[in-house]
Amino acid sequence: MKTIRPRSHQQPLKAACTVSAAALMLGVSHAASVGFNFQVNYCGAASYTGAPVTAQAFGIDPAGWESLTPMDTGYGCDAAFFTLNEVIDTTTSADGLHPLPAGSLSVTWSAYTANASGFGGYDRSPPHYTFGGNGHRPGEEEVYWGFLRDGVNFGPGSSGGDNDQPGYNIDLVGLKSLFGTHPFVVQLVGSGDSIQNLTNAFIIDATLTATQSVAYPNIPVPGVNGDTAWPRGVGGGLSTSSGPVSTDHLQIVGNRAQHVGPNGDTPGFNNASTIAGFIITDQPVVTMSPQPVLAGPGDNVTLRAIAIGVPPLTIQWRKDGVAIPGATSLTYGIPTVSAADGGHYDVLVTNVYGSATSKVAALTVDRLAIARQPFVLDSKPGGTAHDGLDLGAAWVASNRDGDAVTRTGVMQFAAAHPDQIVLPASSADFDVPAGTISFWMRSAGTVTDAGADGAVLFDRGLLVVQNDDGTILVQTNPSSVNQFSSAAKVNDDKWHHVAVVFDQTADTGTILIYIDGALSNSQVNTGGWTWPAQQIELGRSHDSHWRAYNGLLDDVRLYNTQLNDAQVASIHNNDALVDAGALVVRLNFDTAPAPGVSINWQLSGAVLESSDTLTGTYTTVDAAAAPYAVRAEAGAKFYRYTHRPGVLLSNPYDM
Repeated sequence: MKTIRPRSHQQPLKAACTVSAAALMLGVSHAASVGFNFQVNYCGAASYTGAPVTAQAFGIDPAGWESLTPMDTGYGCDAAFFTLNEVIDTTTSADGLHPLPAGSLSVTWSAYTANASGFGGYDRSPPHYTFGGNGHRPGEEEVYWGFLRDGVNFGPGSSGGDNDQPGYNIDLVGLKSLFGTHPFVVQLVGSGDSIQNLTNAFIIDATLTATQSVAYPNIPVPGVNGDTAWPRGVGGGLSTSSGPVSTDHLQIVGNRAQHVGPNGDTPGFNNASTIAGFIITDQPVVTMSPQPVLAGPGDNVTLRAIAIGVPPLTIQWRKDGVAIPGATSLTYGIPTVSAADGGHYDVLVTNVYGSATSKVAALTVDRLAIARQPFVLDSKPGGTAHDGLDLGAAWVASNRDGDAVTRTGVMQFAAAHPDQIVLPASSADFDVPAGTISFWMRSAGTVTDAGADGAVLFDRGLLVVQNDDGTILVQTNPSSVNQFSSAAKVNDDKWHHVAVVFDQTADTGTILIYIDGALSNSQVNTGGWTWPAQQIELGRSHDSHWRAYNGLLDDVRLYNTQLNDAQVASIHNNDALVDAGALVVRLNFDTAPAPGVSINWQLSGAVLESSDTLTGTYTTVDAAAAPYAVRAEAGAKFYRYTHRPGVLLSNPYDM
């Protein structure tokens, strides 16, 4: 058995809780909300050790959390039943402990080792967990991280499904020095790495030997990681609140945990009573706030919160800070959502000891949003036009450099914005196995205070980049297949022609870089490469590793054939069109971008429809995804979207 002595007392910090005006008016000497966080000492991996609370967790600020001495695991530590103890009072301030607002508490806890849970909480996207060292985010995940084992998942006999190891016991003495003679309630935080469901636990008034049971919602395990003899699930959650307790001595004991197989008889997923922390309070605490909701017109929405405190609790939902008449329970339903229901919702919880307000949750009612969207036009002489979207680049009627080279109709890119032109990925025409990328550029160099590497000129799996040293880099996806640079440089603020001729064939295909009509470097593929399902991006990549381009571009072309030396030189010397039938796209910017609009919405299940008249027949726009861009037309065009109304929950446990 191990015993930890109380930590040294230092000068008091700011109290963990403040007394509310309501509490003072009612003559309450003090009100308190204190959280206790069990930490883990993962001896075999230091990066898994610890996790003191550093941000608000379950409605309690960091100064209200007591992060207790880390407990040993059986990984790199001796597996054994342990007992630890700490005393916390109004002056305690060290190693994750904070001063109490009043009194002195002795906390003793025993368990058969501990562990780190990867559970991240239900505000993470499924499967709701994170692994890889201390991957937890500040707040609730720090409480979920370390937990007391309950005896069934570790130690001799556990693989047979029995429960011959002791569970956990938590013992608190001195509660009357904190709460005086008035009552308080307890809520448990559970998590584990080998569970299907959390079973109930017991809150025991050790003075009266009175027992209360608290339970966890029946939440299916959110993820499975099969690295033990039974399927392993990582999950957790909050228990129900205990009833009021008024005692000096309190115990928390886990229910008997058990292995349960698919037939209820063989080892399988576990029912566990593991605990990661607990909260004890008299005043209200909103331990889980309502979550944001994106709804469509006609949806049925229910906002939910979890709150504890000594009853009776007065509940009041508010929209944009104004009380909603009749909304006085911990759920608030809107049967048929309309645009007027959009706004910011919170819930105010009050009792005789104080009040607490939840975090604000936005209810967004989806709608079509229209924005200006200029188009740069595909100017090739024939075939299917592939117009590009101008995302901030500015059209310049003409530009003349220091060598008296004038380009007519060019696009200006500013790295500070940053600017970009994209060609949507919906066309298979871009998936050419061998071809040529050709463009003119003028740049004085890269802007080095953004991104990690050179500035992107062209990106669609094959990257063409302006290096910081002025050379042109070509990189395929994966980069191990090809990555090399030109010998010539293009950062002298003069107009230069760049052509990249490629063949995707493994081992025999070659990539060549031409600068101003002359071959500057080449490389044979060390492996094959293909085009990803990605739009063509000019001036900026979706990959933030690369910097945005700062300069001008003109006459951007993609051919579905490999141009030869003479053809590349002809483009440089004479702006020759060369092999027009092989042009997939040509953006020569001779005219200013054409007007258009971008239509946006947020619901993934919505369908965009269009009609030539407002009251006419609407038909589905094939393959329309948000944002959907469309050029301006001579006649009016009308758009709407439809979706199937559903039932939406703003639920702290929403999976």
